[in-house]
Amino acid sequence: WFVIGEKMAAKGQRQEPSVPRLFTELQLAGDDGEFETGLKIAEKILSLAPEDREALHCKLVCLLQLSRFQEAVKLIDSASKKAGEKQFRFEKAYCLYRLEKYADSHSLLERLLHKQPQTEPRVHDLLAQVTYRLGRYSESKATYASMVKEYSDDFDTEREANFAAALSLGSEPDDASFLASLRKDSMEQCFNLACCYLALGREEEAESALRQSEELYRQTLEEDDLTEEELESELAVVRVQLGYALQLQDRGREALGLYNAVLKQKPSDVSHSVVASNNIIVLNRDRDIFDSKKKAKVLANEGTSKKLTRSQKLSIVYNRCLFALQTNQLEQCRQLVGQLKEAGRESPLAVLAEVALLNRERRTAASTALLEAHLKAKPRSEILLYATLAQLYLSQGNTSGACDVLHSVPDLPRHLGVVSSLVSLHTSLGAVEAASETLDEAVAWWSSQQRTGPAQQVYLSLAMHSARYKLQHRKYEAAAVVLEQLRSESPSNLRVLAMLISCYSRFDSERAEELSRTLPALQGLPPGAVDTLEQMPSFKHTRRQLQKPEEKLPEKKEPLSRDRRRKRKRKPKLPKNYDPAAAPDPERWLPLRERTYYRKGRKKGFSALRGTQGMSSASAALTAQLDASKPRPTSHDAAGAGRGKDASNPTSPKSKPQQQPRKKQQQKKKKKGGKW
Repeated sequence: WFVIGEKMAAKGQRQEPSVPRLFTELQLAGDDGEFETGLKIAEKILSLAPEDREALHCKLVCLLQLSRFQEAVKLIDSASKKAGEKQFRFEKAYCLYRLEKYADSHSLLERLLHKQPQTEPRVHDLLAQVTYRLGRYSESKATYASMVKEYSDDFDTEREANFAAALSLGSEPDDASFLASLRKDSMEQCFNLACCYLALGREEEAESALRQSEELYRQTLEEDDLTEEELESELAVVRVQLGYALQLQDRGREALGLYNAVLKQKPSDVSHSVVASNNIIVLNRDRDIFDSKKKAKVLANEGTSKKLTRSQKLSIVYNRCLFALQTNQLEQCRQLVGQLKEAGRESPLAVLAEVALLNRERRTAASTALLEAHLKAKPRSEILLYATLAQLYLSQGNTSGACDVLHSVPDLPRHLGVVSSLVSLHTSLGAVEAASETLDEAVAWWSSQQRTGPAQQVYLSLAMHSARYKLQHRKYEAAAVVLEQLRSESPSNLRVLAMLISCYSRFDSERAEELSRTLPALQGLPPGAVDTLEQMPSFKHTRRQLQKPEEKLPEKKEPLSRDRRRKRKRKPKLPKNYDPAAAPDPERWLPLRERTYYRKGRKKGFSALRGTQGMSSASAALTAQLDASKPRPTSHDAAGAGRGKDASNPTSPKSKPQQQPRKKQQQKKKKKGGKW
């Protein structure tokens, strides 16, 4: 007992390390990345000095590095409660961001910026990231744009990569000029730049950027000595995006091969499998339904959508809805429509899915009323809803109603497809004036815009189509106005000048003559070329070939009469017993059974003998002669019968011999087992 007591007393008398020494150990642990050890040291310091703010901050940093965000929030709340004021606001906002509480994090950062406008760059960086997660891509893009211009530090590369990511989801045509200034030093920047190109509809540039990103990705990962399977798993994100770029270019087979290769590798990030499965279902459409059903099960997993954006989640649910409609699973489709309404009430996909379901149930009136009510409440909706309502009207035969719907599209002249559809519908109704006004509005809108690059090409093409439409419907004066505008834009365009001269020749010959003098002279024209041009065929389609005036047309031969036709060289076929001296049989055109001399043949086995058995033909004739029951002919009757018609009329000429009918040729019996 004494010995043990002395040792225990000696142990209790050992001095605890000082706070400065503990801070030194804490600094060493932080430099080595041993945050578990650092957390224990920070707790020791707080046990010695509970009010030490630096030790509390170090403990908070250790918790953040260990991804123990819930404990970090509790630590901040307890420290703020003790101090009586809000502390570590930025750290708490970051913890809420990592806990996917984006709305709370955003409100906390807004209060922090309102209280301290001149804050550190990290606050603006976090605010841009939070707004990106909330789906407010325009705000995130604006924040990153100001950050890239105002700040320059060690995080420039990551900031530009995040800026490109925000641009990819909130890009506009005006942002295309800024993309050229983005660097392509890292794989993240190339990948995000490719996403921007995809958002702007530049698929070929996106494909090249993705292939460059794959090369940079491969070089970086090979330096880490990864195996081939691990390398392919890490490259899954690039492969899926490359497949999407190929799919937009109508290269479905190549895209399908990339998607299946990614799914075969079973990447660690499940979001890649979800996106690949969704795109495979879109590629399959009404083919390979069994494979699409297996892919749809992957999409139904609720835990696979954590890393997906809000628009991606809505698109996946919408595709599942369409697949359920395709496979006649109406109850499941109804449930998915409910999910779409809850997840994206402002999204047009929820309205489209419900309209598709009602239309499948043959409730066309209900689907039309739903779309009309939605567009009336939100007139600035997407163009897809207007196009769907117009299609419903057309399916009901209401063409004028479809025209009214398309005319109500916001910024109508900007959408060339809607303008083209309106012109076609008005033309089908015979409203040429309305179609011309639609084209004029579109031309005027594009002429007022800043015409640089593609916009200038759109204006020139649209004006040319408007002029041709007016010429086609004989509105020459209106077509001349449009062609004059085109001529002022491109004076060297001979096609426009030729159309303008042709147009003025219809109502103003002096102006046409004046313009024809501006045509360039024909050089090196051979003699007689004018006559050749005059003899050229017109625009009217004809098969007749015009010949030179020197050549004489060949004389037309009169058709031969029947008498002058060439006789047949082939000899006619005659019967075998034909006699040229005999008269032909007058009954030769009648069937054999209807002729007077036809006798029906006896059946097989018929015997001419009658009477008892053993009676011969001679005895049968003698029996008939001695039969007293039969009357005998007199000599007068016998002579009359012998004379016939010739005896009563001795002056009648002798009858001519008649041609005998042709015997029917017997068919040869086919041998059994013979070849045909």
